[in-house]
Amino acid sequence: KMNRDDYDIGENSDEDEPIRHLPSPQVKPASSMKPPALGSRQPVALKGFGTYGVQSGMGKKVFSMVDLSSSIAQEDSKSKEQAKHSSKHHGRQDDLDYSSEDDSEDDFQTLDHTAGTVHPVGGGMKRSQSVVELKKASNVAVSRTQEQVLNKQMGRELLVIFDMDHTMVGDLVSLSDRDNIETNVPWVYWPEGKDKGLSPEFILPFLRRGMLRPGLVELLTHLRAIGATVVVYTHSEHKWASKVCRAMEDLVGWNFIRRLYSRSDCRDGHPEFTARKSIQFVVDDLRRAEGLSWATVEKAIMFDDDGEAVGSAEQPRLVKVASYDYWEPVQWDEVVNQEVLSRNSRELADIVLRSVVEWGIGPPSLCKTTKTAEDAKRDAVWKSQLLKRHQILLAYNKVARLDRVLFGLQEAFRSTLASHHDLEMLPERARLILGNSSLSAGSRRQPK
Repeated sequence: KMNRDDYDIGENSDEDEPIRHLPSPQVKPASSMKPPALGSRQPVALKGFGTYGVQSGMGKKVFSMVDLSSSIAQEDSKSKEQAKHSSKHHGRQDDLDYSSEDDSEDDFQTLDHTAGTVHPVGGGMKRSQSVVELKKASNVAVSRTQEQVLNKQMGRELLVIFDMDHTMVGDLVSLSDRDNIETNVPWVYWPEGKDKGLSPEFILPFLRRGMLRPGLVELLTHLRAIGATVVVYTHSEHKWASKVCRAMEDLVGWNFIRRLYSRSDCRDGHPEFTARKSIQFVVDDLRRAEGLSWATVEKAIMFDDDGEAVGSAEQPRLVKVASYDYWEPVQWDEVVNQEVLSRNSRELADIVLRSVVEWGIGPPSLCKTTKTAEDAKRDAVWKSQLLKRHQILLAYNKVARLDRVLFGLQEAFRSTLASHHDLEMLPERARLILGNSSLSAGSRRQPK
């Protein structure tokens, strides 16, 4: 069992030994039975919402992003083989503690992730840009007062749409998995004095340590100064996303989010969408619910780490940014421990245990009543591979803190307004300034 104390997540740690991380894989529920739905399917305005044995060393030295991706691919390959082998025993009735006699492998129920972006096991890693060379905008000979007036006039009819996961913040999956377990299971017994789920106050220190993308506060300050309308459009579940957005607003110091659009506002809730998200949907909602009669797709700009987030007709308004992958560990069973599981129904405990095993954050034999010597070996292999992935991925946090993508976007806004360019040209200008920084590390042109 790994505790938070096993990790060094200090902001300026200079230790040579990297620290550890494993994101949960993207999985779907194993049966047609779904966990309780989160939040309303309608977008909700955020303004004023309520408070609410460790193995050291790596098997392979990592000196570059290529080595990093290679090391992870090797570890993922081992993990797949282990998962494939252990799955043969996973559903055996005589090994399970919490299964009824009528259960079969096809009937197992698990929780789905509530975070919007979860990197699949073996799917490689998208990496943020460590340094972005910014092109210098030409100076315009106007006074500061005149410039502010002009900027305000132009920005008043500008809609800025931010994706959340890996765009505004880093990898939240360990936080969201714990919140998911504590809030989406209908617990009969819950320990007195313990909160269910993570509060914005719990999330806030993670944002301060590096989970909030560098440059976001500065960019939002500029957008506020020019009077732009800011919304968040995420594939995360609404209840979870609202907690993260509240924590971001607490850190920034003002309520900058006009509306929050979540998973039910994506293709999950609108099968007619041609892609995962729709800018036209956001525009129509803002015109109807907020009275923004000026809002059009042409006056919107969207930032997302997914270059295919919107359909082809809306692609000109989308600026793909590099994925921001800062990560920290969170212990999923700090509250939902063995005592809590034993005092609830076997069905509820079964959902939790199978989910954490499926996500890769629990050992393969976690669901078994009795463990064989072979189970112990598989668990040992799982733990070793888990810790190696932790070492590789958390070692990247030092690089993530050097991310300059949002500073580049701020430069794009400033130069466009200063040059009095039409705001319809803003996405293209942002792409030019960012250059190839929106590509993953493995896709970028390497210097000769």
